[in-house]
Amino acid sequence: MSPTQPGPEFSRPFATDRLGFTPVTETLRATAEERQRLATRLDLVSLDDLTATLTLARNRDTGVIHLEGRLVADVVQTCVVSLVSFPSHVEDSFDADFTSDPIDTDHEILFDMENEPPEAILGGTIDLGELVAQYLSLALDPYPRAPGAALDSEWAEGDRETRSPFAALKSLRTGS
Repeated sequence: MSPTQPGPEFSRPFATDRLGFTPVTETLRATAEERQRLATRLDLVSLDDLTATLTLARNRDTGVIHLEGRLVADVVQTCVVSLVSFPSHVEDSFDADFTSDPIDTDHEILFDMENEPPEAILGGTIDLGELVAQYLSLALDPYPRAPGAALDSEWAEGDRETRSPFAALKSLRTGS
C-alpha cells in the first residue's frame, strides 16, 4: 500500500490454502471505523450495521472455489427527491467463483454467458470484506427515495411535451 492509496475500508483476507474440500463458513461484521469509512466510499449518510455470512467450497474436480454469501446492512441514505436523510434496511444474496489457475490467453476462450468466469485469486487470498463491500454497493438503491417522497406535480407523470425544455424552443421557432 502506498501512502497516497489507502487500503480497503473493510478488509478480511481469507487464505485459500486453508480451504480443503469441506465447506467453510465465515461471518463478518464491520467495526464502527470500517462502517464509517465504507459510508464515505458509498456516499451514505451512515452505515449503522454490516454483517455478512459467507460459505466457501472448493470443487474437487476443477479446484474452483465457489462462494455463496448473504449480507445484511442498515444504512442511512439521502433522498434524491427531498434531500432528507432516511434509514433503509438492505439484504442481499450473492455468489462468486475464484480460481488460482491463470487464464490461458494463447487460446480461444469460450465463456458461459449464463455464469461469469471465475475471478483470479491473487497472492493466495480472497479479500472477503472487500467482496462484501462491492456487493453492498450493488445492492444499494442508486436513486434512494424516502417513504412518501414525491416529485412536484409539475415534474410528475403528465404531459411531458409542455414541460420539456425543447417545448420552449419549439414555441420560439413557431412564434407562438
